[in-house]
Parts: sequence; structure tokens; C-alpha cells
Amino acid sequence: MGGSAAPPAPGHRHGHRTRRGRALLRTVITAVAAAATAVVGLALPAQARAAEPVTVYLASDSTVQTYDPYWVPQAGWGQVFDRFFTDDVTIANHAIGGRSSRSFIEEGRLDAILDVIRPGDYLFVQFGHNDATVDRPERYTPPDDYKEYLRHDYIRRAKERGAIPVVVTPVSRRSFNPATGQFNVSFPQYVDRAIAVAREENVPLIDLSASSRAYLDSIGPEEAKSVFLHVPAGVYPNRPAGTVDDTHFQEYGAIQMARLVAQDVARLDTPLASRVTGAGTPGAVPERPTGLAARDISDQGARLTWNAVPGADIYRVQRKPQGAPESAYALAATSTLPLADVSGLSAGSGYELRVIAVNARGESAPSAPLSLTTRSPEYRFDFGPVGQVVAAGWTEVNTGTLYSAERGYGFVSTAEVIDRDRGGALDAVQRDFVAYFGGSYEFRVDVPDGTYAATVQVGDLLGSARTQLAFEGRDAGGVSAGGGSVTTATFTGITVTDGQLNVTVSGQTAHLNGLELTRTG
Repeated sequence: MGGSAAPPAPGHRHGHRTRRGRALLRTVITAVAAAATAVVGLALPAQARAAEPVTVYLASDSTVQTYDPYWVPQAGWGQVFDRFFTDDVTIANHAIGGRSSRSFIEEGRLDAILDVIRPGDYLFVQFGHNDATVDRPERYTPPDDYKEYLRHDYIRRAKERGAIPVVVTPVSRRSFNPATGQFNVSFPQYVDRAIAVAREENVPLIDLSASSRAYLDSIGPEEAKSVFLHVPAGVYPNRPAGTVDDTHFQEYGAIQMARLVAQDVARLDTPLASRVTGAGTPGAVPERPTGLAARDISDQGARLTWNAVPGADIYRVQRKPQGAPESAYALAATSTLPLADVSGLSAGSGYELRVIAVNARGESAPSAPLSLTTRSPEYRFDFGPVGQVVAAGWTEVNTGTLYSAERGYGFVSTAEVIDRDRGGALDAVQRDFVAYFGGSYEFRVDVPDGTYAATVQVGDLLGSARTQLAFEGRDAGGVSAGGGSVTTATFTGITVTDGQLNVTVSGQTAHLNGLELTRTG
């Protein structure tokens, strides 16, 4: 796990926000609660009483760290943790990307915390993601070593300073069983060691592995894309090709993870529990979304926009075939923005789509439905060896298909391009392909000026495929397929002004099985 945003300076009380006008009654109640509360296995010093300010220090990795605006919408849960506590709690987020329990110590980052932590403060520790990276020796920490680092360096050294260590199990990744949709335990050996050492040392435990997995199971893998860093192309200037990341969070996901941690803090037998606020559910569901519209309609889908709904955490887009009953609506996409790309539709078919706004209280009424009909591709190219099986209605392209004005399509050069046909286990387009391992090649098509969508198929029956695409000289992102599978992806908003659409194919394997071009404007 990477991340280059700098951590807060040692001792910096990052994330503190002033909220004025808290009632005196709250102070009295929390002071009384603190007097009756003790950390398991610790005798709390006077400074830990709930009436006095307290600092929560976070030692962790990129799933927790605070990111500067360059990384928008990426966020760690520590970045938003302060919103769930009263004014007298300061969050000092020292989490930094790419660190393990060991490297965080070796770089002096734990010392920077221990130099300023005070009696009654808290040290929250979440590691495991980078500890498990066997191929990165500067990070890798075997599970048993990880456990002892937690014990001797984080837990015991915090106790020596009168602070309260809190062990947090590694937050879940978007890793699930495709057959059941149930999420896997991420880094199970590290989860087990974290739970064990917290029990052995008799310190508070936040089992974020369990709570985040239960939450993800409740929303499912598709909606989880809006928790993790799955963002569409062309929305954020720093991510022109979009991002697909199943480890890190966008801000919505960071807030949900921080909420889970805060809810568990509220159940701990510590004075900090009485200072949790706002981690419950809102008072009402959002209003019904309005203004649903579609643009960039292609053969595979469209980009939908609508008016933002105050109080909505996330939006669910549903679709059904034109004329089908209401019960036929199915989830098509989720988004934290009033915008979503819907894909996987059939060419030349009619659909009805609607949007529902969601928060922790529940769902809004659905928007008025929007009807649209997908377009049919004007150009379809099937790539493979000479004499390949060509799909009906598609044009054969092989390594001898070089561009000429007379032909109107073809490769610029195929000097290093290979081709393969894997046989009939896949359909006519998917079974064969061209590729250039570690290199790049260009395909050109003469088309009328306008706006286009391109649908590509990438895959290999006998191995994985990783392809990077650029249209009209602009990077569009990557397409990957596991061994034995083919991935279909659609790219929209391709503008042609010179009568020719240029496709550059590169990447680790640079496979290309099929290409469809549909005019959208």
C-alpha cells in the first residue's frame, strides 16, 4: 500500500475542530461517568478523567492517514475520525502510507508519538496491510513478530507513559467470494494476533476487521465500490482515467469506517467512550432525487446525472428493461456523487433507470424513472490470427491488417505484435487476440467527426491480461482480466475532430480481443 502524503508533524494535534456552546450538563455527566470507569487492566491517572482534554494518537498506514487535496477523493478513516467526538478530544493522526508495524518503529514514527503523549491520552494502533507484503522486505513483518511489536513497542511503551493503548484489527479490503458475495477476512493471521495480544495484555480492542466485514456484507460488493476508491473517469482532474482500488477509501468510505470505530469506542470501558458523538443514525431519510438525465449514451450504457440531495451519503442507481414490472428493477451502480456511469446494457435496447438517495437512516423514495435506448455500434473489429473465426457482423483484423486510406482502418505497425487463438471455449471475439508484451501498438479507424464510445474486450483463456488504452492521445486507463476470463470495458467522451479515431494499446501484456465504436454525439 502506497501513499506519499506527509504525516502530521510529531505532536501536531491534527483534525481538532472547535465547537462552541456545549452544554455544562454534558461536562458534568461525562465527569461522573469517568469517575466510575476504568480501562481494563489499567489504573487510570487523574488526567484521564473525562472532564479534561484528551488526545487520541493514531499509528497506522494509508487506510488511516490524512491526505492533502491532491489525492481527492481518497481519504483515510483517521482523516475524518474527529467528527465523531466532542470538542475536548483532539485527533493526532500520525498514520502514513506504506508502513508496517515494524517500519513505523524503525523510522522513528512511534518515538515521535511517545515523546509527546501524556498520561490519559490514547494510542490507537492499526497495522497488518503492509506487514503482510512478503515481496516488500522493507515492510514485511511475520505475524508472530507483528504480535510482539504490538506488545513490546506499542502497548507496553504507551502504558509506561500513562497512556491507554487501543489495538485495532486491520480494516477489510474489497475482497469477497464471487459465488456468495460474502467478504473474506483480510490478513487473517494478523487479525488473530492483534486480538490475542490485546487479550493477553488486557487492553481495549477495536475489532475493525469484523465490523467492517459485517458492514460490507450488508451492502454487498457492488455498493462497496463507493466505499473503496472506485471513481469514474473525467470527474476528478487528478484522476482523468478514473481509479479502481480495492484497498483504499474514498471519503464516503473513510467516514463509514471511522463511524464503525467510533461506535466500538462507545462500547469500551474507557472514559473516551462518553465522548463519542454523532456516530448514530440521522433523523430522517433523504428527499427523493430529482433532475435525472442521461448523456454519452453508447451501445453499453450511459452517464447519468441528477441534482444533489442534502443529507445523502450515497446514491443507488437501478435499472430494468423497458416495460418490465417494478419488481424487475436491479442495482446498476452506486455513487457518492450525483453522477454515475451505467454499463453492461445491451445494444439497441430500451431501459428505465431511477435513482435512490441513501443515508444511515434508510432510503429515499425513488426518482421519477428515466427512459433511454442504447445505441448500436457503427464499427466492430475482431482481433486475432489470419483465418480466425470471426463473429457475425464483425470485421476481421489480424497482424497483416495495416492502415491505408483505401481500407480506412488498420494497425500503424505490427512488427512486434503477436496473435493467438485459444479455441472454442470462449466466443468468437473472446477466443483470440493480438498482444505485445511490454510494448505498444496503434490502431486507426477513419470515422466522421463527433463524440464516440469505445467498448473493448481484453482477456486470455490461458493467462492473465493487462492492457492500457489511450484514445486520441489521451490515457483512458487500464483493463485487466484474470486467467481464463475476458473483461469488457466501455470508455466514453472520445472526441474526434480530424476524421480519424486513434487507439494506442500498451501495458504488461497489451491484449486486444475486440473493439466496438459507437457514435454518441
